[in-house]
Amino acid sequence: MNRLLLSFLGCVAAFGFSPASLQAAPLPWSALKGKPLLFVTGQTDPGEPNDDTLVRQHLEQLGFKVTTADATVSPSAASGMSLIVISSTADAHDLETKFAQTPVPLFTWNTFDYPNLGMTGRQLHQDFGIVDPIQHYAESFSILYGYGANTTSAISQAVGLKPQLFGTLYLEPGTIGWANPGPGATVIADFEGKPQRAAVFTYERKASLADGAIAPARRVGFFLADGNFHLLTEVHGPAANDPQALQWAVGRKLFDEAIRWAASPPQVVQPYDPTALDTRLKNIAHGKKVLFVERVNAGEGREADEHTVAHLRSLGFEVTIADQTDPQTRADGEDLVLISSSCSKYKLANRYVDTTVPLITLEGLYADALHLAGRDRYADYGEHGEEKESDDPPDNYLDIVGAWNPMAAGLPAGLVKFTEHPGVLKWARPTPDAIVIATLPNSPNERAIFGYPEHAVMADGFIAPARRALLPLDNPSFDDLTAQGHALFDAVVLWTVSGKSP
Repeated sequence: MNRLLLSFLGCVAAFGFSPASLQAAPLPWSALKGKPLLFVTGQTDPGEPNDDTLVRQHLEQLGFKVTTADATVSPSAASGMSLIVISSTADAHDLETKFAQTPVPLFTWNTFDYPNLGMTGRQLHQDFGIVDPIQHYAESFSILYGYGANTTSAISQAVGLKPQLFGTLYLEPGTIGWANPGPGATVIADFEGKPQRAAVFTYERKASLADGAIAPARRVGFFLADGNFHLLTEVHGPAANDPQALQWAVGRKLFDEAIRWAASPPQVVQPYDPTALDTRLKNIAHGKKVLFVERVNAGEGREADEHTVAHLRSLGFEVTIADQTDPQTRADGEDLVLISSSCSKYKLANRYVDTTVPLITLEGLYADALHLAGRDRYADYGEHGEEKESDDPPDNYLDIVGAWNPMAAGLPAGLVKFTEHPGVLKWARPTPDAIVIATLPNSPNERAIFGYPEHAVMADGFIAPARRALLPLDNPSFDDLTAQGHALFDAVVLWTVSGKSP
């Protein structure tokens, strides 16, 4: 490794980030050799399929030292384990909540245990469900095809998952489980292109689970059933030379990479420390150029715009002000574009949509034009507290669901006071490629802070030319930010500007 690369990695560590995806890299397979694994299984009726023996053999081939137990096992059996794997053959009623707060990574395809673990809500057919060929014959064919919902997570990158169909199981209709996880989850793959019917989903350690609890370790939900592990698609022989076959038959690879991710160290979370955050931001701001787009000579919000610019300059950024009607070429040579909520969506007129400069918008109503979300106002994006335009009252709190990510500024999961007084808060519903940091209280589908990594698949299939982020500030709200609100603002700026490609 040359000195330049070592210097770069040292700087990255100093800023509290890891390279590329800002996620901890999975361990190499060799590092998992000999790791202890608890495999929780059960019995199936005579004549019913059961692939638990095959799964155990496969886990051992991956290098794990496997201990098998049934659903009556004591939670203490997980002590010292590197991973818990729970089969759908284990009785969810016997499992109850015994592993819900176990600080050991967990991988499960026991769909009925999802609510016990807090990975979904408790409503069958709404929060989780089973598709089987006896009760759902026609639908059981559709589960042979998954859809790559996420392309930027460590699992997706390792698999080479694309936003297209892939083969989950070989051509034999069978049983699968699906989930509608909480906003703190990452949906890796889904059925029929519906993220609320997740086939594979994950929770990073410290992410908010669907029941509001905090994930004590990594969690993975997978779509398998009792006897179809052997049907997971994979490539052998001459087909391995066919790129389309390699991208189609990824069922087994998806299983393996999800196992590897679960058993790898989680994302390192820097504790909430505004002083340290300020230092990191000043270190990276030096020499960076920011284009601040506002409604020049605006009424409401003008003072807040001035104070936002002053804050960015105090950090060391070189800030240039552009009017909302100025040409997009104003962004050329800049390191960050920040769009003020004083701007008019009508006057912006699709500017900065395809700029290759990292971008943050405070104007949530511009979310559809920027491909942050779909086009249906009040369903795909909107705002709380706007007079005559919102049925929702003003608010000043956010619910942190992605505490594991640097954009959360080290704040713990749960409610945080964002502004001193209730006001207008913006929101949008991004695609599964977005990293969701916060939602509006009691509105888990209304995501208030999130970011798209570079090359992420955004709404309408648009590929992010650089990082994109949403902050929910209304026109005058910058001056009303709490200390935690300021930290979130700075952390999102730091994450976004750190992602510009060399």
